Amino acid sequence: MAGYFNDRGGLVRLSPFREIARVGESDVADGISEIRCSLDAVQSLDYRCERIKKYFHGLDEYALRGLFLEAFQQQRDRTHPQKEFIVNERDCARELEGLEEDIYRVWEGLSRGGYRDESHSIASQKLIPTLLFLLKGVIIRHQGEVRDHQNREIVQSCDLYGRLIRQVNRQDLFVLRILRQLPASYATQEQRREKQRIAQMLNELNASVGLQSEPSIMFQNEFEMLWR
Repeated sequence: MAGYFNDRGGLVRLSPFREIARVGESDVADGISEIRCSLDAVQSLDYRCERIKKYFHGLDEYALRGLFLEAFQQQRDRTHPQKEFIVNERDCARELEGLEEDIYRVWEGLSRGGYRDESHSIASQKLIPTLLFLLKGVIIRHQGEVRDHQNREIVQSCDLYGRLIRQVNRQDLFVLRILRQLPASYATQEQRREKQRIAQMLNELNASVGLQSEPSIMFQNEFEMLWR
């Protein structure tokens, strides 16, 4: 615990907040504030990442098994009181937009606080991987409905890419609005390689028949320019 020596040579121990402010130990107080801000940011990003995984999994369950689960809803309720989490693409997209907004606020709080070293560390270890994971998950979840030979739907439509990127024409591009604010030095070499892999996925997806659109091409171009 922090403290100081009085005029009699005795050590006066300080509590982290009230006593530090009272005796004017601003440097110590600022250090504690930075640590708390960093811990809060890390915990917040960890929580958001787990939520993203939950909703990706819920959408996958909806696309692959949603029809089956709905057909046997009553029987499942009797045998499995705790329902499986499933979510349709509209609600999943809305949740992911909210999580992206939350992550944006986390970064804004760090950047406004002037915590240069802490923000660099958090960005490279938590923020960038979370955002790249979110974007990659959105891109690969582009799947139209699948029907059998009797025209029965067996896999439901799952198109997060269409909802969040291809059909959305806005200045604040999903995920990119945060990544573009990060200094290039914050990205590790592995994260740059992952960015290149995602850029290739975007290129291939946008080159598919019927997927070209002004928002998607703009998003691809902006993403390819990232960290150059």
